[in-house]
Amino acid sequence: MKKIISLMALSILFTNNVSAETNTYVSLKYANGSGTETIEYPGATLKSNFDMSEISLGIGLILAEDNHIELNYNTMDTDANDAKSFGIDYIKSLSRASFEVGKIKLKPEFDAGLKYYDKVNNTNGIGIRLGLGISAEVSTNFELGLGYEYQYIQWESKSTYYGDIDASDTMSDLALFGRFKF
Repeated sequence: MKKIISLMALSILFTNNVSAETNTYVSLKYANGSGTETIEYPGATLKSNFDMSEISLGIGLILAEDNHIELNYNTMDTDANDAKSFGIDYIKSLSRASFEVGKIKLKPEFDAGLKYYDKVNNTNGIGIRLGLGISAEVSTNFELGLGYEYQYIQWESKSTYYGDIDASDTMSDLALFGRFKF
């Protein structure tokens, strides 16, 4: 899986499009929020709340002015377990709904993504991420943004003598991100 993500990232870096609007960028994001873990045992369900923070490093391609695709590597720190993930996000900027504050242009955006998670205890999971935010073009090569994210992770089932145990996490957080275009 890591080799596939690495090859995809390299192909984005070396993509040569004739459109002047196509750019590559590197992104850095910090998110902080909370979540709920749900563990379903045969005949019982246990829920617990946790705090989380996440750091994400990504490489992206602006397909057109309003469409981005981004590959990212994430590290998540929670109260109970730490996890790493690899993901792909689709980001849609809404230039038609943009507005200016002083000399800075603000654009609303939404995004959706898929992630493959790996906990420190070797448990794997698949997740989705949905987000809403606003980005500000601080300079021609740098965007700064703020957003809200919702994440859902379904962890792999574990078989025990008493039956299967299923676990899932739902999280919401506020994120601060930057994109450096090159």
